[in-house]
Amino acid sequence: MNIFPRENDNELLKYLDAQEVKQVEKIGQTELYKAGSFILEERDKNRDIFVIKKGSVSICFIDEEKNEKRITTLFTGETFGEINFIIPVQRTAYVKALEDVEITRFPFYELLKFLKDDVSICAKICASLNDSLAKRVVRTTQEFVQAITK
Repeated sequence: MNIFPRENDNELLKYLDAQEVKQVEKIGQTELYKAGSFILEERDKNRDIFVIKKGSVSICFIDEEKNEKRITTLFTGETFGEINFIIPVQRTAYVKALEDVEITRFPFYELLKFLKDDVSICAKICASLNDSLAKRVVRTTQEFVQAITK
């Protein structure tokens, strides 16, 4: 059970009230990607976090034979980039638009400054990041088990 009530369908901002969402969205940057284009590439070093406003993306890797291997699919409202936002590592996978996609990018340093300045919003976003990462681990593990037992 989470201590914050869910306020909206945005996985990153789900515990923020309407006024708090407006504050955080000021630092978000809307970006559009065509189907088939890469939004992030493995080994990128930026620490931005992303929310899918419209569309779906594939989280994938490229094997030694240059074949694309899907890890999971994310949909409208879901986030990606959380791991690198929390810990400074290179990106671990590619993110590819499966259709025309609209995302909101939250630049790392701007969001970090915002979180340092507002402890209430920080607590709510950290709670949503915990939820998101836990759900992602469960879903990816289930998909992995299905793939290896086929």
